Amino acid sequence: MDARLAAGLHEARSHTGRQTDAHPAVAGAGPALMLVDGHHLLYRAHFGFPRRVTTASGEDLTGLFGFVALLRKAHREHCPDHEVVVVFDAEDGSAGRAENVPGYKAGRAGADHSPVVHLPAAKLALDTAGVRWLEQPGCEGDDALATLARIAADTGRAVVVFSGDRDLYGLLDGQRVRILNTQLPAGRQLVTAADVATRFGVLPVQWPDFRALTGDASDGIPGVAGVGPVTAGQLLADGRHLEDLPETATGRAGTGLARARAQWPEVVAWREALRLNARVPVPDGLLTDRATPELLPAGRLLTEAGLW
Repeated sequence: MDARLAAGLHEARSHTGRQTDAHPAVAGAGPALMLVDGHHLLYRAHFGFPRRVTTASGEDLTGLFGFVALLRKAHREHCPDHEVVVVFDAEDGSAGRAENVPGYKAGRAGADHSPVVHLPAAKLALDTAGVRWLEQPGCEGDDALATLARIAADTGRAVVVFSGDRDLYGLLDGQRVRILNTQLPAGRQLVTAADVATRFGVLPVQWPDFRALTGDASDGIPGVAGVGPVTAGQLLADGRHLEDLPETATGRAGTGLARARAQWPEVVAWREALRLNARVPVPDGLLTDRATPELLPAGRLLTEAGLW
């Protein structure tokens, strides 16, 4: 392992310690913050909930019911003392990146987007539960998540981001920001900066460079042909970014380097599209610095909201 990665890994581990469900914040900084990737959770609930949930009239409410149930479970079991804020993608959120990278998220156009029919009801359920949510016009949800995570962490609050989206790995920052993915096996559901460094051989700050080289099919980023995680890790050794790639390399790394340089403008554009913008405008006062009370069971909450 190269010296810079080893130092970064040591730093990440020194902050995170052993994996735990506790996310202590700096004394006096307010409760820890649980940020929720709203669209990801809604789609996961609709397509992955263990059983279909229908009303007496036969209406399929699986996505809505599962959204509330999975959120309640994650909050109760992992973040009971956290303030909860749910972030959704704006309808036009990816337009800016698509202008710079043709094909960005183009593959999603033909996907099954039936879960979005439950989006207004999910927001109403959150309002009924007293959970704040944000859909910032013109903004991808990942950028809003990054901005809120930065704001909270800068004031000393610990942050956990509830999502299974690897695009958010770039947010990981020692004890300050972690990711909760309850789809992972028990004991590995809390993803830390150290986990990324150990598994992929890069630090979270290098994640956009890494994904630009290896590709990100879900975002329509093809990556460099023949460059997989191992080769990308070799090219990005010593904490390098794309601008710092070595002049020469041997074996597969050499082939990958030559191919990357042959399509350099595209690779750099991919990296920029994958970078999170932690400086987007968000409403003042969205974060209340108050822990969110335990949510009602899904059936009861939907009944109170008039949705059941």
